[in-house]
Amino acid sequence: MAQGLPLLNEVVLGNLPQFKGRDGNEIVLTLSSLQKLKVVNCPELTPFIISTKIQLFDSSYNLSSLKFLNLFELTELRVIWNGPIQAVNFQNLTELKVGTCRSLRYIFSPTIAQYLPRLRELHISCCKELEQIIDKDQKSSQHHLQPIFFPRLAEVIIDNCENLKYLFPITSAHGGLPKLKTIRLVNVPKLEQVFEGDEANVSKDEEKVIHLPQLTDLDLLTLPNLMSFSPVGYHFVFPFLNGLNVEGCPNLTTRFSVDSQLSVHAETQASQSVDETIVEESATAQETTWPAGSNISWC
Repeated sequence: MAQGLPLLNEVVLGNLPQFKGRDGNEIVLTLSSLQKLKVVNCPELTPFIISTKIQLFDSSYNLSSLKFLNLFELTELRVIWNGPIQAVNFQNLTELKVGTCRSLRYIFSPTIAQYLPRLRELHISCCKELEQIIDKDQKSSQHHLQPIFFPRLAEVIIDNCENLKYLFPITSAHGGLPKLKTIRLVNVPKLEQVFEGDEANVSKDEEKVIHLPQLTDLDLLTLPNLMSFSPVGYHFVFPFLNGLNVEGCPNLTTRFSVDSQLSVHAETQASQSVDETIVEESATAQETTWPAGSNISWC
């Protein structure tokens, strides 16, 4: 059957709640020509959701040409990738959109996250049980302690994921997101940090400065448990930010400011008194500084 579909590059399966798929249906996942795969509301499709119904892909699949992967309403899906998987399988993936996959616990294994050189868009919505974007609990992985780099990732949009506690590890921000333009986090009630990690072991005068050189839009909306943009001791600089929107983040301790060159800063410092904050702000060249936890609409 594979020889009969040498040019097949797009497969869409939607609203097939009773379709289980047998025999040759699995061939769509062995075609190296496949570029777009969209699966919507097919909870019983066993060739995609392997017999255990908890994973999507295994090591036998060849998806080296896949560019667009859309997964929606796969209610029993808990794992998208399960190793060992050849890294080359997803080297051309540019867009990943996941929605209403209520049982999904994480998006990427550490191994897969290391090999997504062309990923540009990551959209995740309404995934109730999602706890992590990158699973860091895989003790057996050789990659779980290594920094994760997404060299072409430009857009991250997360909304209505009620158990997600952070976006990326702080190690990813150290040069690992050079093309990132948009971060939009909406209604993620348990989110505590955007970039997660331990406090920087530095003095107040030796902050770790991190630049996101292409970030243009940052939206933090309805994040009631958000404590900080990054761990204490980190100072983010966004030299080309065009829009900053913060709303419904009353516990946010990170302070945002704009300097005379219109670069936006996000500083997370240890607790300090109001008097100390006022003195510090008056001594800088910053033109605008917003109190921690306040609503911001700046463009």
